[in-house]
Amino acid sequence: MNYKIFIINLDRSVERYQHALDQLAAWPDLPIERVSAADGRIMDEQQLSQYYSLALNKRLYHKILKPAEKGCFISHIWCWQRVVEQQLDFALILEDDFIINGDMAALLQQVSTLPGDWHLLKLAMPNKQQKIIAAEPGAIFQRVFFAKNPVSTVAQLVSLAGAQQLLAKTIPFYRPVDVALQHTWELQIRAEAIWPLIFKPDLSFESSINSKSKEPVNRPIFYWQRLRFAFCNTLSNIKLYGLGKTLSASRWPNPTGSTRLSK
Repeated sequence: MNYKIFIINLDRSVERYQHALDQLAAWPDLPIERVSAADGRIMDEQQLSQYYSLALNKRLYHKILKPAEKGCFISHIWCWQRVVEQQLDFALILEDDFIINGDMAALLQQVSTLPGDWHLLKLAMPNKQQKIIAAEPGAIFQRVFFAKNPVSTVAQLVSLAGAQQLLAKTIPFYRPVDVALQHTWELQIRAEAIWPLIFKPDLSFESSINSKSKEPVNRPIFYWQRLRFAFCNTLSNIKLYGLGKTLSASRWPNPTGSTRLSK
């Protein structure tokens, strides 16, 4: 099993990196690699333009991305590039504000036994509970398929094939990384996770992305994108899982602090 744990961390955020290491201290043999996060506030236009398209952003997304949103996406791109460069089987990519509540060793062991047909597996769902459309049983954890990929990129697994696919499909980007990853039909991946979810964001840290300043919203683009997303996402689910499973998708309670599944 050739894998690494990448922790995305801004150079100035020493406390957050130590917090991340403390969360993983129970498993001292984990192959951890810190990834110095891209700081969108200090990157110049030439550096940003290698990854980000302002023209596409203005044409296809409803607001201009904040510098921190650009930096966040670029940081994930750098992680995907490392997966490819190092020819890893997979990587666990973590942002530095996570809390873990479960058996990391058991999770990684089970992931290592999965068939090699997966690209991206979510490990956290900090916002709205998304419906599960199908599942594959496992010894401790289950591989589940979401009707809609959850937002947030605080914790996720990316395979070598997934990293290659994401690099091919997301550059140049024009929307936040968690939003981009919801468009699974464009990326040609499925919305998957390892259940139960044992990661969540630590809300005691001030967000390095969200701020009080609000970008103007282009309402016509916003409503058109929501309508298009709902149509394309539903159509993709029907093609992958059939009409019956699409209509019967349901929310599963996530048992906090346990690796036992409750449904």
